Amino acid sequence: MNKTHSKPTYVDYIVKLPERSLEEFCRWMYRFMGNAQFISPQYLAEQHQKFARALIDRYSSKAI
Repeated sequence: MNKTHSKPTYVDYIVKLPERSLEEFCRWMYRFMGNAQFISPQYLAEQHQKFARALIDRYSSKAI
């Protein structure tokens, strides 16, 4: 809990989906990439990490 406003600092979700729904769910998760983390299955966690690194590479190579 955040002591300033008595709200949770994070929310834990466990979502069980059929395999056919994972691609759509991943697209939804990427909208929250800065605030979301895949834990399992392992291949989704690795894919999320890969996309995050690609964003870092994209924006760190250009002058802002």
